[in-house]
Amino acid sequence: MFALKGLKALDFSHAADGPTCGLMLAKAGADVIKIEPLQGEPYRRGGASAAFYNANRNKRGLALNLQKPEGREIAHGLASSADIIIESFTPGVAAKLGIGYAEINKINPRIVYCSISGFGQDGPYSQRPVYDPVTQAMSGFMATTGEPGRPPVRVAPGVIGMGTALIAAWGIALALITREKTGQGQHVDTAFFDTAVFFMSFLITGYSFTGFAMPKMGSANPVFVPYQCFEAADRWVFIGVTHDRFWQAFCRALGLAELGSDARYAGNEGRLLHREELVSKLATALKKFDSSGLLAKLEAADVPCAPVKDIPEVIDDPQVQARGMLCDLDYPGIGRMKLGNLPFKASGMDPVAEKRAPLLGEHTAEILAELGYDKAKIDALEHNGVILKG
Repeated sequence: MFALKGLKALDFSHAADGPTCGLMLAKAGADVIKIEPLQGEPYRRGGASAAFYNANRNKRGLALNLQKPEGREIAHGLASSADIIIESFTPGVAAKLGIGYAEINKINPRIVYCSISGFGQDGPYSQRPVYDPVTQAMSGFMATTGEPGRPPVRVAPGVIGMGTALIAAWGIALALITREKTGQGQHVDTAFFDTAVFFMSFLITGYSFTGFAMPKMGSANPVFVPYQCFEAADRWVFIGVTHDRFWQAFCRALGLAELGSDARYAGNEGRLLHREELVSKLATALKKFDSSGLLAKLEAADVPCAPVKDIPEVIDDPQVQARGMLCDLDYPGIGRMKLGNLPFKASGMDPVAEKRAPLLGEHTAEILAELGYDKAKIDALEHNGVILKG
């Protein structure tokens, strides 16, 4: 069973966020058509291409010039029978290209049209360009990330963009359910900045009634101690002691009887009050352990902990492999690469066979033939710069 089998989605988006939303639809069985300009989207090239290869799997590729009337005619033809459209242009650009929601809704009132932008379709910032770190900076992410006294740092993975992709897919799913009840599609408006503020909401809520603004604390936590990274003899590890029972288990497991019996540290409030001296004592004690022995003792005691792993170690992690979170695919001209699978499992859904991201315009002729264009017409469109056949 595939929840979206039989549905068609047109993906006009670029970069990682919109295409990842499209990938989620494809993995649920939808026929997703990746629509790019004739030169291809910028993320096909250079160091950012890893995002393209990941996010555009399981899609068919169409290269289309929306600046030409014939190109817009093709887009409208596809939209007339589509169920979903995803676009990530700056608000107003899609309308100028003839594929805005108002125009598409006239062609197909059942369309579920999802816009992904930096700041949303309205508001004083709506026309601003955006990248993940822009909204990390504006939402408080950067002010709360990094070491005390050090410059602001970004969270390296594009967590805001990827989070927006997940929220967009959720919005599309709700709109599809509503369409089954009403027969009408709708416009789903998602934004990086909205996602970032939503992710910060617990800290914002806390500030609203306590006046405490979360400072930069590195890997530490303002609520629990010890809850941070420590340096073992051979590598960094993370230890999370959130409750007093974990504290006692931690001390017993590592033979730290003196700390475990110290009344100042018996409760979390005391540990918070004496954070600096306690962390200093722990840092000295933990450096005497090699990480494998340290983690084995803590795991046996059910104390939350983990090694700080690098990317090669993550690839080889047995849990990653057991959960099938990575797959291997070949891409023409590049070779074999590892790609990330979607982070959910469903008992009633078989996994979709993985297909590599399409070459530029790879399925153009196939898709136009489905619209009723014959070979002569397709060749003429390519000659006139309307399409590109892969």
